[in-house]
Amino acid sequence: MKKLTGFTVLVLLAISSFAQIKIHSHNDYTHAQPLTEAYSNQAYEIEADVFLIKDSLIVAHSKKDKNLTRTIGAMYLSPIAQLQKDKGKKYSFRLMIDIKDNWDLTYPALRKEIEKYGAVFNRSKYKNAIQIVISGNRPSDSTFRTYPKWLFFDGLPNISYSKEDLKRVTMISDNFVTYSKWGGNGEIPTEDKIKLKAVIEKAHKLNKPIRFWGAPDTKECWQQLRDLGVDIINTDKISECKAYFEQRK
Repeated sequence: MKKLTGFTVLVLLAISSFAQIKIHSHNDYTHAQPLTEAYSNQAYEIEADVFLIKDSLIVAHSKKDKNLTRTIGAMYLSPIAQLQKDKGKKYSFRLMIDIKDNWDLTYPALRKEIEKYGAVFNRSKYKNAIQIVISGNRPSDSTFRTYPKWLFFDGLPNISYSKEDLKRVTMISDNFVTYSKWGGNGEIPTEDKIKLKAVIEKAHKLNKPIRFWGAPDTKECWQQLRDLGVDIINTDKISECKAYFEQRK
Protein backbone atom coordinates (compact mmCIF):
# COMPACT_ATOMS: atom_id res chain seq x y z
CA MET A 1 0.00 0.00 0.00
CA LYS A 2 1.33 3.41 -0.98
CA LYS A 3 2.27 5.58 1.98
CA LEU A 4 0.43 8.91 2.17
CA THR A 5 2.51 12.07 2.37
CA GLY A 6 1.80 14.66 5.02
CA PHE A 7 0.44 17.03 2.36
CA THR A 8 -1.92 14.34 1.04
CA VAL A 9 -3.25 13.70 4.54
CA LEU A 10 -3.93 17.42 5.00
CA VAL A 11 -5.79 17.56 1.69
CA LEU A 12 -7.92 14.54 2.62
CA LEU A 13 -8.72 16.07 6.00
CA ALA A 14 -9.75 19.33 4.31
CA ILE A 15 -12.01 17.44 1.90
CA SER A 16 -13.61 15.43 4.70
CA SER A 17 -14.27 18.60 6.68
CA PHE A 18 -16.53 19.79 3.83
CA ALA A 19 -18.15 16.41 3.17
CA GLN A 20 -21.33 16.87 5.19
CA ILE A 21 -23.87 19.34 3.85
CA LYS A 22 -24.64 22.27 6.13
CA ILE A 23 -27.77 24.44 6.17
CA HIS A 24 -27.88 28.21 6.64
CA SER A 25 -31.22 29.59 7.85
CA HIS A 26 -31.44 32.70 5.68
CA ASN A 27 -33.23 35.68 7.25
CA ASP A 28 -34.37 33.36 10.02
CA TYR A 29 -36.41 36.10 11.72
CA THR A 30 -38.85 36.13 8.77
CA HIS A 31 -39.78 32.47 9.25
CA ALA A 32 -43.03 31.36 10.85
CA GLN A 33 -41.03 30.04 13.82
CA PRO A 34 -37.85 32.11 14.17
CA LEU A 35 -34.99 30.26 15.88
CA THR A 36 -37.23 27.33 16.86
CA GLU A 37 -37.45 25.68 13.44
CA ALA A 38 -33.77 26.20 12.68
CA TYR A 39 -32.73 24.90 16.11
CA SER A 40 -34.96 21.82 15.95
CA ASN A 41 -33.48 21.00 12.53
CA GLN A 42 -29.95 21.64 13.79
CA ALA A 43 -29.16 24.31 11.23
CA TYR A 44 -25.45 24.96 10.90
CA GLU A 45 -26.02 28.69 10.90
CA ILE A 46 -28.89 31.05 11.75
CA GLU A 47 -29.02 34.56 10.28
CA ALA A 48 -30.59 37.76 11.58
CA ASP A 49 -30.40 41.28 10.08
CA VAL A 50 -29.81 43.99 12.68
CA PHE A 51 -30.31 47.76 12.74
CA LEU A 52 -29.10 50.11 15.46
CA ILE A 53 -32.06 52.23 16.55
CA LYS A 54 -31.08 54.64 19.32
CA ASP A 55 -29.16 52.24 21.58
CA SER A 56 -31.09 49.08 20.68
CA LEU A 57 -30.20 46.35 18.18
CA ILE A 58 -33.44 45.70 16.30
CA VAL A 59 -33.99 42.64 14.10
CA ALA A 60 -35.66 43.69 10.84
CA HIS A 61 -35.34 43.45 7.06
CA SER A 62 -35.49 47.23 6.76
CA LYS A 63 -36.09 50.16 9.05
CA LYS A 64 -39.58 50.49 7.56
CA ASP A 65 -40.67 47.20 9.16
CA LYS A 66 -38.95 47.76 12.48
CA ASN A 67 -40.60 46.60 15.70
CA LEU A 68 -38.80 47.90 18.78
CA THR A 69 -39.72 44.78 20.76
CA ARG A 70 -37.83 42.58 18.30
CA THR A 71 -34.34 43.09 19.70
CA ILE A 72 -31.49 40.69 19.00
CA GLY A 73 -31.44 39.94 22.72
CA ALA A 74 -35.12 39.07 22.99
CA MET A 75 -35.35 37.13 19.72
CA TYR A 76 -32.05 35.26 19.73
CA LEU A 77 -29.46 35.84 22.44
CA SER A 78 -31.62 35.23 25.50
CA PRO A 79 -33.50 32.20 24.06
CA ILE A 80 -30.22 30.67 22.84
CA ALA A 81 -28.63 31.16 26.25
CA GLN A 82 -31.60 29.38 27.83
CA LEU A 83 -31.40 26.51 25.33
CA GLN A 84 -27.72 26.07 26.16
CA LYS A 85 -28.55 25.85 29.86
CA ASP A 86 -31.34 23.33 29.44
CA LYS A 87 -30.58 19.68 29.98
CA GLY A 88 -30.93 17.23 27.13
CA LYS A 89 -29.61 17.19 23.58
CA LYS A 90 -27.86 20.40 22.54
CA TYR A 91 -25.70 21.32 19.63
CA SER A 92 -23.39 24.15 18.70
CA PHE A 93 -24.08 26.41 15.73
CA ARG A 94 -23.28 29.83 14.34
CA LEU A 95 -25.39 32.94 14.76
CA MET A 96 -24.77 35.24 11.80
CA ILE A 97 -25.56 38.86 12.59
CA ASP A 98 -25.92 40.89 9.40
CA ILE A 99 -25.12 44.48 10.34
CA LYS A 100 -27.27 46.93 8.36
CA ASP A 101 -26.02 50.17 9.92
CA ASN A 102 -22.60 51.74 10.37
CA TRP A 103 -20.23 49.20 11.92
CA ASP A 104 -18.37 51.66 14.16
CA LEU A 105 -21.64 52.87 15.68
CA THR A 106 -23.20 49.41 15.96
CA TYR A 107 -20.25 47.46 17.35
CA PRO A 108 -20.17 48.98 20.87
CA ALA A 109 -23.85 48.13 21.38
CA LEU A 110 -23.32 44.63 19.96
CA ARG A 111 -20.31 43.93 22.16
CA LYS A 112 -22.15 45.08 25.27
CA GLU A 113 -25.11 42.84 24.41
CA ILE A 114 -23.11 39.70 23.57
CA GLU A 115 -20.82 39.93 26.59
CA LYS A 116 -23.82 39.89 28.95
CA TYR A 117 -23.99 36.15 28.32
CA GLY A 118 -20.41 35.26 29.18
CA ALA A 119 -19.18 31.95 27.78
CA VAL A 120 -22.43 31.15 25.92
CA PHE A 121 -21.09 33.00 22.86
CA ASN A 122 -17.36 32.64 23.49
CA ARG A 123 -15.60 29.59 22.05
CA SER A 124 -12.28 30.68 23.51
CA LYS A 125 -13.83 29.94 26.92
CA TYR A 126 -16.26 27.13 26.05
CA LYS A 127 -15.63 24.88 23.05
CA ASN A 128 -19.34 24.28 22.39
CA ALA A 129 -20.28 27.95 22.58
CA ILE A 130 -22.47 29.49 19.89
CA GLN A 131 -20.19 31.28 17.45
CA ILE A 132 -20.99 34.87 16.50
CA VAL A 133 -20.32 35.69 12.84
CA ILE A 134 -20.62 39.20 11.41
CA SER A 135 -21.83 39.85 7.88
CA GLY A 136 -23.09 42.94 6.10
CA ASN A 137 -21.29 46.10 7.21
CA ARG A 138 -18.01 44.82 8.60
CA PRO A 139 -14.81 46.55 9.72
CA SER A 140 -11.73 46.60 7.51
CA ASP A 141 -10.54 43.02 6.86
CA SER A 142 -7.06 44.01 8.09
CA THR A 143 -8.50 44.62 11.59
CA PHE A 144 -10.31 41.30 12.12
CA ARG A 145 -7.54 40.00 14.38
CA THR A 146 -7.93 42.96 16.76
CA TYR A 147 -11.47 42.11 17.85
CA PRO A 148 -12.44 39.97 20.88
CA LYS A 149 -11.85 36.24 20.50
CA TRP A 150 -15.60 35.53 20.40
CA LEU A 151 -16.10 37.59 17.24
CA PHE A 152 -15.76 36.11 13.73
CA PHE A 153 -16.55 37.30 10.22
CA ASP A 154 -18.18 36.20 6.99
CA GLY A 155 -15.52 36.31 4.26
CA LEU A 156 -15.58 37.54 0.67
CA PRO A 157 -13.93 35.81 -2.32
CA ASN A 158 -12.20 38.90 -3.72
CA ILE A 159 -10.15 39.78 -0.63
CA SER A 160 -6.61 38.58 0.07
CA TYR A 161 -6.71 38.11 3.83
CA SER A 162 -3.57 38.04 5.93
CA LYS A 163 -2.89 34.79 7.75
CA GLU A 164 -3.97 36.19 11.11
CA ASP A 165 -7.13 37.87 9.82
CA LEU A 166 -8.10 34.74 7.87
CA LYS A 167 -8.26 32.87 11.18
CA ARG A 168 -11.29 35.04 12.03
CA VAL A 169 -13.07 34.19 8.76
CA THR A 170 -15.53 31.32 9.17
CA MET A 171 -16.55 30.91 5.51
CA ILE A 172 -16.57 32.58 2.12
CA SER A 173 -19.94 33.95 0.95
CA ASP A 174 -21.02 35.54 -2.30
CA ASN A 175 -24.07 36.49 -4.35
CA PHE A 176 -25.11 33.67 -6.70
CA VAL A 177 -26.38 36.23 -9.23
CA THR A 178 -22.82 37.44 -9.72
CA TYR A 179 -22.13 34.13 -11.47
CA SER A 180 -25.48 33.06 -12.88
CA LYS A 181 -28.95 34.37 -13.75
CA TRP A 182 -30.33 30.79 -13.81
CA GLY A 183 -33.87 30.60 -12.38
CA GLY A 184 -33.72 27.31 -10.46
CA ASN A 185 -35.29 24.80 -12.85
CA GLY A 186 -33.44 22.37 -15.11
CA GLU A 187 -29.65 22.61 -15.29
CA ILE A 188 -27.36 25.47 -14.39
CA PRO A 189 -25.76 26.56 -17.70
CA THR A 190 -22.33 25.02 -18.24
CA GLU A 191 -20.55 28.37 -18.50
CA ASP A 192 -22.10 29.40 -15.17
CA LYS A 193 -21.01 26.16 -13.53
CA ILE A 194 -17.44 26.88 -14.59
CA LYS A 195 -17.56 30.32 -12.93
CA LEU A 196 -19.14 28.91 -9.77
CA LYS A 197 -16.64 26.07 -9.59
CA ALA A 198 -13.72 28.49 -9.80
CA VAL A 199 -14.83 30.49 -6.75
CA ILE A 200 -15.68 27.29 -4.85
CA GLU A 201 -12.18 25.91 -5.45
CA LYS A 202 -10.65 29.23 -4.43
CA ALA A 203 -12.47 29.09 -1.07
CA HIS A 204 -11.45 25.46 -0.52
CA LYS A 205 -7.80 26.32 -1.15
CA LEU A 206 -8.12 28.61 1.85
CA ASN A 207 -9.62 25.66 3.75
CA LYS A 208 -12.89 27.57 4.11
CA PRO A 209 -16.44 26.38 3.34
CA ILE A 210 -18.46 28.41 0.86
CA ARG A 211 -22.06 29.68 0.69
CA PHE A 212 -23.98 31.45 -2.06
CA TRP A 213 -26.81 33.76 -1.07
CA GLY A 214 -29.42 34.85 -3.59
CA ALA A 215 -29.49 31.42 -5.26
CA PRO A 216 -32.84 29.92 -6.33
CA ASP A 217 -34.34 28.17 -3.30
CA THR A 218 -35.28 24.97 -5.16
CA LYS A 219 -34.36 21.32 -4.81
CA GLU A 220 -32.69 21.43 -8.23
CA CYS A 221 -30.49 24.28 -7.10
CA TRP A 222 -29.65 22.73 -3.72
CA GLN A 223 -28.54 19.54 -5.42
CA GLN A 224 -26.56 21.18 -8.20
CA LEU A 225 -24.75 23.50 -5.80
CA ARG A 226 -23.95 20.49 -3.66
CA ASP A 227 -22.65 18.61 -6.69
CA LEU A 228 -20.41 21.57 -7.53
CA GLY A 229 -18.90 21.43 -4.06
CA VAL A 230 -20.85 24.08 -2.14
CA ASP A 231 -20.62 23.31 1.59
CA ILE A 232 -23.39 25.49 3.04
CA ILE A 233 -26.84 25.69 1.46
CA ASN A 234 -28.54 29.05 1.96
CA THR A 235 -32.31 28.50 2.33
CA ASP A 236 -35.59 29.82 3.69
CA LYS A 237 -36.95 26.25 3.65
CA ILE A 238 -35.09 24.71 6.58
CA SER A 239 -37.22 21.63 7.24
CA GLU A 240 -37.65 20.82 3.55
CA CYS A 241 -33.98 21.26 2.78
CA LYS A 242 -32.85 19.07 5.67
CA ALA A 243 -35.34 16.34 4.72
CA TYR A 244 -34.19 16.48 1.10
CA PHE A 245 -30.55 15.82 1.92
CA GLU A 246 -31.31 13.26 4.61
CA GLN A 247 -33.21 11.21 2.02
CA ARG A 248 -30.11 11.24 -0.19
CA LYS A 249 -27.54 10.09 2.35
